[in-house]
Amino acid sequence: MRDSPPWFRATNWHAIVELAFATVISLTTAVGHAQLGETEGRSDRYVLQHSSVTLDVDAFSNSRIKMRFQRVNAQLEGAEGGLQAGRVTVTIDASSVEARPRFLSPIIRSSGMLDVDRYPEISFVSTRFVLTGEGTGWLLGNLTIRGITHPIRLAVVPSDPGVSPQRDNAIAFSASGEVSRREFGFSTWFPAVADAVRMNIRVEFVRGP
Repeated sequence: MRDSPPWFRATNWHAIVELAFATVISLTTAVGHAQLGETEGRSDRYVLQHSSVTLDVDAFSNSRIKMRFQRVNAQLEGAEGGLQAGRVTVTIDASSVEARPRFLSPIIRSSGMLDVDRYPEISFVSTRFVLTGEGTGWLLGNLTIRGITHPIRLAVVPSDPGVSPQRDNAIAFSASGEVSRREFGFSTWFPAVADAVRMNIRVEFVRGP
């Protein structure tokens, strides 16, 4: 075997190997920290993508008054572990209500009912979610109308039957329940108009920035 050239013999290969290992470890650590940072930086806040909020109440012997709110804002926070770990906040523009029959719309917005000039918003803030099955449960929270707050309970099911409400970067579900309108100061037309108002909510949240 020929003698190694002088530059080869003079090189400290042990030091080079140590340096190479140190470089690999440093790069691996840096990549790991970057990936962890991406995970930690992912938002646990979901914002409303689609919504439908409707109410209906029995009235005037075998008739029904239906109401729909056109402007709704909502967000869902802390739902990485599912709905039971999240907090839902909903704000509804009270003046956006549209009723059927149509002539009732201005009456419902008036001072005798929703009084939208003094109380422009209806709000709901969840307090907890009780899981009862695969994607189903009870959403408990506080509903505020006309400055009056009462606890309510909504039955939650996936928007698409048989499909988990949490998929990819979206959470979609439907919620329904009843509230007493007299508890919120609406005694107009009672008993011709029933006390129990049915609420039906469909929402889809997507992960926020």
